[in-house]
Amino acid sequence: MIAVSNNEFYELSYDRKKNRVYMKINNYWKSPEVVPAYLSDWDKVIGLTKPGFTLLADFRNMLTHPTSVKQLHEKVANRLAESKISYVAEVSPIDRIAVLQVSGVLRQIGQGNIKVADIVLGENILDQLINAEL
Repeated sequence: MIAVSNNEFYELSYDRKKNRVYMKINNYWKSPEVVPAYLSDWDKVIGLTKPGFTLLADFRNMLTHPTSVKQLHEKVANRLAESKISYVAEVSPIDRIAVLQVSGVLRQIGQGNIKVADIVLGENILDQLINAEL
C-alpha cells in the first residue's frame, strides 16, 4: 500500500496489486485552505494508477461542507471522470446533508458508483466486479 496523504482531514492511498485508490474523508472542512494539498495529492494518486482502477471512498466521518469545499470535491470528481477509473464504491456519510453532497459530486464521475454499507462490503464488491472483467 502506498500512502499518499494521511492527515486530520483525509487519507489517500493506493494498492498497486489491486489497482485501487482508497480515500477517507474526516471531520469538518471549513474552507479549501485547511486542505491545501488536496488536489495535488489526488493528482499524485491518480498518477500511480493503471487504466481500469477502482476507488473505495469512505465518507462515514464527513460532515456537511460549505460550498467552497464542495467545489473542491467537484474538481476531484472532474479529474476522476477524465481518468481511466472503472468503479467507485462509496460508504455514505452519517450526516444526511453530506449524503446529498457526496451523491451529487460522485454522479459527475460518470462511472459505476455503488453505495455500500461498510468498507468490507465495498472491497468485496469491487474485487468481484474486477474479477468478472478478467
